[in-house]
Amino acid sequence: MSHDLRTPLNSVIGFSEILQDGLYGSLNEKQKAYTGYILESGRKLLALINDILDLSKIEAGKINLELEDLNPHDSLKSVAAMLAENAAKKNLAIVFDEKNAVDAVITADAKRLKKVFFSLLGNAVKFSKPGGEILITLVQNSGGEIEFCVKDNGVGIKKDDLDNLFVPFSQVKNDIYSKENAGTGLGLALAKKIVELHGGKIWAESEFGAGSSFSFSMPVKRKEA
Repeated sequence: MSHDLRTPLNSVIGFSEILQDGLYGSLNEKQKAYTGYILESGRKLLALINDILDLSKIEAGKINLELEDLNPHDSLKSVAAMLAENAAKKNLAIVFDEKNAVDAVITADAKRLKKVFFSLLGNAVKFSKPGGEILITLVQNSGGEIEFCVKDNGVGIKKDDLDNLFVPFSQVKNDIYSKENAGTGLGLALAKKIVELHGGKIWAESEFGAGSSFSFSMPVKRKEA
């Protein structure tokens, strides 16, 4: 199923890129715009398919973590760099706490840990008010865990909606969360599954209209089952 879904979509994306690059002739402005829409939609659809397949494999117990020793602070920095352009468009400052555990080392799946960081930090950028600040903290506690927190001063979440944040395909229903900011409702659900696979836990705190903080803790070393 994974192959059958991804292969034709990769063809759509690949040939759209070829058209955009003008490898077989130049395009006029309208043609460039249309191929751009195809390319953007194809990439979004591929990301959605990847999330659905990952979630399905995790729930079926058929996903294997590719564990390695890594520096979570470096992973965070790379994710923040990828989101820097989106943050700049809203005049948002992404600030790393100066007390962060910059030399911490944990055993984790690097690719999937970055997916968690991208989900939490991406949401902070998406729902923060223009001109605000996003604070990232990463500490190593005495219990042998790494604790991560991303805090924004965005629109916030009502108390009644907090319980459904990590439920697959569930979204906050509020006028503030416009269609422009709407997602699939899979990002946080998948982040929760990934964190739990590493033996950790994830949670959120928020005050409606005053911002939110999303946190997770993870053992430095994952205990094998």
